[in-house]
Parts: sequence; structure tokens; C-alpha cells
Amino acid sequence: MRAALARQLSGIDSVELGELPDPAPAAGQALIRVHGAGVGPWDVGFLSGGFPGLAVPFVPGQEVAGVVEAVGDGAGVQPGERVYAVLFPAGGGFAELALASADRLAPMPGKANFVEAAGLVIAAGTAYEGLVDRGRLQAGETVLITAAAGGVGSAAVQIAAAAGARVVAVASPPNHDYLLSLGVGEVFDYHAPDWTQQVRAVVPGGVDLLFDGAGGQTRDQALAAVRDGGRAISIVLQGTPLQLERGITGESFAAHGGRPRLEQLAALVDSGKLRPQAETVLPLDQAREALARVAAGHTRGKIALQIG
Repeated sequence: MRAALARQLSGIDSVELGELPDPAPAAGQALIRVHGAGVGPWDVGFLSGGFPGLAVPFVPGQEVAGVVEAVGDGAGVQPGERVYAVLFPAGGGFAELALASADRLAPMPGKANFVEAAGLVIAAGTAYEGLVDRGRLQAGETVLITAAAGGVGSAAVQIAAAAGARVVAVASPPNHDYLLSLGVGEVFDYHAPDWTQQVRAVVPGGVDLLFDGAGGQTRDQALAAVRDGGRAISIVLQGTPLQLERGITGESFAAHGGRPRLEQLAALVDSGKLRPQAETVLPLDQAREALARVAAGHTRGKIALQIG
């Protein structure tokens, strides 16, 4: 099979197109003919050697969608089924064939194509876990979402709106109209020195929940827009830990997901409440370019590979 692989974990430039033996499913696994693979910052992290113990050659790609090619005992699916899956932490998605565990795959949303479905796996799963499971977002509350135009953010604003919350977001000006089209009520430019005061002006008292995907200075500034006793949920990123004051509660987390989460996301997509945002789609032989775009940041929606 063809795969984008790294023979040493020395960064994005170590990725090359090569050939590997076709994998075979063990018990509890399905072999997927990959048609779409999501590209995320986690892939960049793996390639930088940030996760010790990975075997090489290493094939990045933690989220895929495709057709079941073969199954081991207890896989729970049959050849020919259209599925999407999370492969974390083994990876293997940037290839024509990939192995997925039965408890980490599910039928694809009927209203998504392969590329769109692949892009939902971790990004939308992270948004759902942060807002619903950890943030306990309720209808009528106000949530502030940072890095709102990215892969996680694009899903988060829609999931929050579907929950009946008022959504305010932070993004650069070229992405404001894009976010308004996804259901955001007000958008603020994080370059403005007084943007948190602007949030407070339209949300007197402060927001109920902060869902942060930016980290760093933007995250620390955003806490000023949270009401006393509010909540803050942050995706685990490099930098200093989340510092909470004024009775604000919260945590940082990393989501990996599994079959129940994928089923929840599929239901949202098929009900029309979550529209996948695969904004940039590249072929497998441009995997390095896709990774470079993710590493550069400021992407809109999800970057994905179309394979086969």
C-alpha cells in the first residue's frame, strides 16, 4: 500500500511517500480502505518526537473514513460498510489501508462524504467533549469560543448553537463572516487590545463558559471575559497551565474519543445541526504540505487528505 511515512521522527520534513506491506486485522480490528484522513496539530506533534516510544517507520493520521476491507473476529462491522474511526495513538491514517479497533469506529454520517467525515473524528469529538461533557453547557447560557475558525472551533460553535447556547467567538477579521454563517452571534478580533472588554460590553457580567482552543496569551486574556463562578475548559496545548481565579472552575483536557462519541457526532450531522467544514483537501502525495499548513496555524475549518 502507499503511505505518507516518516522513517525518523524529526519533524514534518521527514515525511515522504513510500510503500508498506498491507496490514491484516487481528481480533477486534477492522481493516479500512481509507478514502479520507483528517490532518491535525496532533500529527505535527507526533512527528516532532513529542511522544516517545513510537516505532518507525511511522505513518501519521489519527482520524480516517473509508470502507471496511476485511475484519478480525469481533470487529462488529462487515466488509463493505462505510465507517469513520479514531486511530489514536497508533496512527496509520495517511495510507491506503489502516487498522481500527472495533470500539473506536462507527458508521459514517449519511450526510457527509469521506473527507468530511474524517475531519470530524477528533476535532468535533474534542469540541463535543469540552462543551457538553466537561463544560456542561446548557441552553440559554453564553459560551466564548477562542480559535473559533479552526477545525475544533468550527465544530464547537455549531455544537454550542445546537445546544441552545448563545455563542460569542474570537477570530481574525477575515474569518468573521464565516463564523457568523455557522451560528455565532458576535465575533471579536483577538488583535484588539480591548477585546475582552468588548465581550463584557455585549455580555454584561461575563460569559458562563469559556471553551479555549488557542492557548497562550489569548486563553489568559479570555479568562477576563468569564463571569465570577463561571467555567473554563481548555484544550491541552504547550505553555503554562490554566490559572483560575474568581471562583472560576475548569480544566484542560485532550480528547481521543470512541464509538459512542462518533455515533453522537453522526446524529448531529444527519440532523443538520453540524455541518463538516473540510475547507482544504489535498491528495496523499501532498501530506507534507497539509501538515505544514496545520503547523502554521490560522487555518479555517479542517484540513484533510483525499486518498484513493
